[in-house]
Amino acid sequence: MTSQNTTPTVPPRSPDAWRGARPAEDPQKTKRWGFVTAKPSEYLVHVRKGRVLTASSGQGATCFKRPWDAVAVVPTSLQQLQFRADQVTLERVGVEVVGLAVYRIADPLTAFRVLNFSYPERAQAKLEATLTAMFVGAARRLIANLTIDHCMQKRKHALSEELLREIALIVGSSANTGADGTRGWGVTIDTIEIQEVRVLSEKVFSAMQAPFRASLDRQAREARAEADREISTREAECNRAIEQARIQAQLEIGEKRFALEQAELEARKLDSLRKAEAEREISEARLIQEAAVRDRKSEIERREAQLLSADAIERQRLATAEAQAELDAHALHAEASARRLELERMKWTAQLEYRRATSEVAAAEGRATAEVALAQAHAEREQAEARARVLTAEKLPALASAVGQRFGEVKIVQMGGEANAFSSIAQAVASVLELAKA
Repeated sequence: MTSQNTTPTVPPRSPDAWRGARPAEDPQKTKRWGFVTAKPSEYLVHVRKGRVLTASSGQGATCFKRPWDAVAVVPTSLQQLQFRADQVTLERVGVEVVGLAVYRIADPLTAFRVLNFSYPERAQAKLEATLTAMFVGAARRLIANLTIDHCMQKRKHALSEELLREIALIVGSSANTGADGTRGWGVTIDTIEIQEVRVLSEKVFSAMQAPFRASLDRQAREARAEADREISTREAECNRAIEQARIQAQLEIGEKRFALEQAELEARKLDSLRKAEAEREISEARLIQEAAVRDRKSEIERREAQLLSADAIERQRLATAEAQAELDAHALHAEASARRLELERMKWTAQLEYRRATSEVAAAEGRATAEVALAQAHAEREQAEARARVLTAEKLPALASAVGQRFGEVKIVQMGGEANAFSSIAQAVASVLELAKA
């Protein structure tokens, strides 16, 4: 068995509250004067001079409380409480019952007279504690007159309905009229559910489970035996079917073998007859074929003789034609050789002319290139000499002033036949500059 305990919501406690350790009250509901407002799930009761003011009382109503007025706020929403009761059953076995009750205040005008809802939280806690004690007492009384099986299997009829019928008569608005003319407490119990029934003694609980476990074990063994018996029966049937099939197959094989032997014997007889007939037909055909072959051979020999004579005549004619063809071929070959020689001669003549013309053109191009290069070299040398003379003339005064007018003219003489005259002039100018620095 599994259980799920639900702990009821406990309102906060205040050590400074009235009479100590009581639930803390909402200051908006306990103030001496001013507007007091109830929530939509609360019923406001406004009393002045001992009479309920219906104009300012109602569900979720608001009133102005004077210092000499009394105001009660009664919650009308669903409330739940959990109770736990342990008791010895009719069989002297201890069990514990856990239940859940859902209740609500259906008649607030009756409930505020029975309970002091001037302090709503305190009154609600007191109502919950009172109902819990009533449920525990009634549950113990019912359990004491029931067996364990009734407690476990018929908890709905044996416990829940009985508790609901007994407690509802006390707290409902249809209960007996009190001394002040009110009827009941104005509380409606919607449902009571038994959540758990637990046997307190583990030994007793194991003993209760023993018959069921033995029954389950016996059923399991019987099922295994039945399965083994069924398997054995099926195996025997399968073996018998296999044996019958094997015998039937052997009989069919014997019958087929006998039929096959008879067929083979008949086939041998037919074969021998067919062979004899075939040999007779073959001998007759051989005789006929030999006669035809002799006739054919004589015809072939006659035709061969005719063909040999015609072949000799044809060979003679072909030899004559071949000789004439050879003569014609020799003549054609000689003419082709002469033409081929003439063509080769003309080809060599053309190649010689082409080579001579090519060499002459190359020689002319080489001479022209050499003349152009020589002219360019002479022009470059003259330009370099001119630039050197101009540069020397421009730099001589500066050089003369740098060396203290030691010389007024520098002459540069080139020895040798170098192609680039400008390099010699540059070397001479460099020597002059070195001299000037010294």
